[in-house]
Amino acid sequence: MENYDIVRSDFNEIAELGDDPKWNHNNCYFPYLLQHVPAGVGTCLDIGCGKGELSALLSKNAKKVIAVDLADKMIEYARSNNAADNIEYICGNILDMNYATSSFDIIISTATAHHLPYDWLLEFAKDKLRPGGKLILLDLAKANSIADHFVWGFAALPNVIMNLIKNGSLHKDDPHTTAVWRKHGEHDSYMTIHEIRSFVAQHLPGAIVHRKLFWRYSLIWQKK
Repeated sequence: MENYDIVRSDFNEIAELGDDPKWNHNNCYFPYLLQHVPAGVGTCLDIGCGKGELSALLSKNAKKVIAVDLADKMIEYARSNNAADNIEYICGNILDMNYATSSFDIIISTATAHHLPYDWLLEFAKDKLRPGGKLILLDLAKANSIADHFVWGFAALPNVIMNLIKNGSLHKDDPHTTAVWRKHGEHDSYMTIHEIRSFVAQHLPGAIVHRKLFWRYSLIWQKK
């Protein structure tokens, strides 16, 4: 069972680190995620919005973005740095929030799904999305198969190259930032791609799960 007091404390500390690197293992996939968001879409729910970078990008296409995060300092940062008239930032645990059936056109989340009960998240999307709406996830996964080890082992080289090109350094983070993230990582646990696909087959048949290069996977599902 996730200890959300620890998660909140970790991400409040992460919020105080300031701006994210120009390139990291999450924001490098934002263009890919946004390809699945139709222009002029209605209401988007961003679960675990963090500092609001993706929420701000969504707001350029969506009529409304509801952006939720557990950490109050993350929400403070997002409101100060990534505000828009059509974004509503909410501090709280998504598990405690009540939304009507068919409330959203898009439910999107990056690097947050592993903090939630996975079956709950998939059923939440099934219930809260409008017909034609999409669930769009990017999250971390645990290496287990030969393909995992091959793809994610190879990722070490492009990781260094992209850090040099985008961030001007061999590493995306300074030593203090690395230590803060490492401390948070000690509380994290991830599923394998096989486990993720098993959950998806049970709860969201037809969802597409792809292994991504930088130790992540994407899940795209459209409600019929």
